[in-house]
Amino acid sequence: MRVHPKQLVEKCVIMDDVYSKGLQPIVPKNTVVTPIIQEVLDRFMIREVEVEEYLEDGMTYFPLPIEAIEQTNEKAPATPFIEHYHTVVKQYETFYQLWQSGVPLDMHKVRETIVPLVERTVDHQREVLLLFREATKERYLAHHSVAVALLSGLLAKQLGYEKDWIQVALAGFLADSGMAKISQRLLKKPEALVLPEQDEVKKHPTYSYRYVEKCASLSRQAKLGIIQHHEKLDGSGYPMGVKRDKIHPYAKIIAISDSYHAMMTERFYQKEKRLFEAVLDMRQKVNQQFDDKYLYQFFYMLEKQFEQQVVMLSSGERAEIIELHLNKDPQIIVRVYRTNNIYTLTQDASPEITTFI
Repeated sequence: MRVHPKQLVEKCVIMDDVYSKGLQPIVPKNTVVTPIIQEVLDRFMIREVEVEEYLEDGMTYFPLPIEAIEQTNEKAPATPFIEHYHTVVKQYETFYQLWQSGVPLDMHKVRETIVPLVERTVDHQREVLLLFREATKERYLAHHSVAVALLSGLLAKQLGYEKDWIQVALAGFLADSGMAKISQRLLKKPEALVLPEQDEVKKHPTYSYRYVEKCASLSRQAKLGIIQHHEKLDGSGYPMGVKRDKIHPYAKIIAISDSYHAMMTERFYQKEKRLFEAVLDMRQKVNQQFDDKYLYQFFYMLEKQFEQQVVMLSSGERAEIIELHLNKDPQIIVRVYRTNNIYTLTQDASPEITTFI
């Protein structure tokens, strides 16, 4: 029988090869449906597949009408985005403890955890850009890994990676998984690391890559994004010291997300930066660490999403951002609620934004 992919359930058996645009099938015949197979069919926008009348376990398959499935999905109350985010952060911490114990990475569980949250980012862009507000230095790594996944996926989508943005997000989620093999004392040290300690931490992209090296459901590009996310355009990055065009676009995207969230978040050895500080720091590293095409698209996303954002100023006044210009001669224009005064904030001007409300 022929059904829409939304009507599939686990253990359905696909009878015929499923093709997209290439000569090779994206799903071969006799494949048993799993959540990953359903994701593949959705990603390639397949509209119909031929399936057996019986499930793999011999039970008769009765597909629900597509209208009933869509109505059920529409009626299901959605968990608030930030609540969903915190649930994923907790799950990351569970994964991390398993990795520390030597348990192999379970890619199916990883996808099951992070992909549903990533898919919500398009409708929650401002919340994604403000996730640094949710993090604590005690739980920094878990918050950072989830936030980098969401920021990377969102930036990839903005850059036009319509088919691959989930893979970019997965790479962002797993980029720091190799930290599980590093001495945890170093990650919570309250002062700057000395050179041998820095060298130890710099091994984490390689360890992260080894976790995913044999994962068939993670693309080669995503794996490159993981191992290269600390490389720099001028060749001064790690672990391989590759330059410019040798750095995969996924890695360039993750590098921006990683730096933005890290700078905006308090860590054991570093206070969080304010928005201007972070933006200026990143702008100064264009074509040295960051690819300008990707960075300016990220700044454009900040400009678009932070308009009308309520903030507190260092003067103690509550204000609303009415305009941002971050790509050239950075400035932020705000309107103070109580007085309606208009301030143009620049890197040299007071007051400053202290809190995003």
